[in-house]
Amino acid sequence: MTSEEMSGRVVIVTGGAGAIGSTVSRRWLDAGASVLVVDHRQSTIDKWLAATPNNWGKRIATHATDVTTEEAANRMVAEASKAFGTQPDTLIHLVGGFAMSTAEDENAVRTWERMMSINLTSAFQCYRAVLPSMRSRGGGWIVSLTSLAAAKPGARISAYAAAKSGLAALTSSLSAEVKSAGIHVNLIVTSTVDTPANRESMGPENAPKWVSPDDIADATFYLCSPQAGSVYGASLEVLGKE
Repeated sequence: MTSEEMSGRVVIVTGGAGAIGSTVSRRWLDAGASVLVVDHRQSTIDKWLAATPNNWGKRIATHATDVTTEEAANRMVAEASKAFGTQPDTLIHLVGGFAMSTAEDENAVRTWERMMSINLTSAFQCYRAVLPSMRSRGGGWIVSLTSLAAAKPGARISAYAAAKSGLAALTSSLSAEVKSAGIHVNLIVTSTVDTPANRESMGPENAPKWVSPDDIADATFYLCSPQAGSVYGASLEVLGKE
C-alpha cells in the first residue's frame, strides 16, 4: 500500500513481537501506519525494539497483556485509541501456539485447553473487542493466521488442528455478520513458516522451501488494502515450495 493509503491507519498487531509478528509490525510501521504492538511479555517487546533500528517516533506504542480474556482485549483496544488519538481500524491477529499430544497422553486435557485458549479464544475476544471501533470508523479490516496442517491434520495434533479449524469457522461466520458494515474479516493459511523454532526442530537446510514472515506481511497488506475491497471471509493460501 502507498503511504497515502496508510495515513490515518491505526493497526493492532497481536503477537506483534513474536517470530512472525515482529516482521509484520515492522513492515506496517515502515509503511507509515500507527501500530500498537501487543505481546504477552513486555520483555519480548523490549528485546525486539532494542534489536530493531527505527525512526517510527510516535507511530508505535506497545502493550503487554494476555488477550484470551474479555477485559484484556477491551483494554488493548482502549490503549490503541489512547496512544494514537483515533480508534483502531485494523486488527492483525497473530497470537497462536503449537503443541502435540495424543488423546491418551497424561497432559492431553491441558494441551487441549491451552490450544483452544491461545488459538481460538484469543481471536474471539480480540474480534469482539475491536468491532465497536471499526463500526464507529465506518469499516475496518481483521486478518488472522492459520495453518494448512489444520485442514489435513496428522497424528498428535488434534488439539491444535481443532482450534485452528475453529478459527477458520469463527472468521467465516464473523465475516457474514459484519461485512454489511464494511468490515473485512479474512484468514491467511500458511504452510511451514521460517521461524527460529521451526529451523531448530526441522533443520535450517529446509528453510528455503518455507513461507517467510515477509510473505505473510505482504498478504496482510493485500487483505487490508483497497485492492481487496470485495474480499470478505476469504482464506488466502500463502504456501512455500514443500
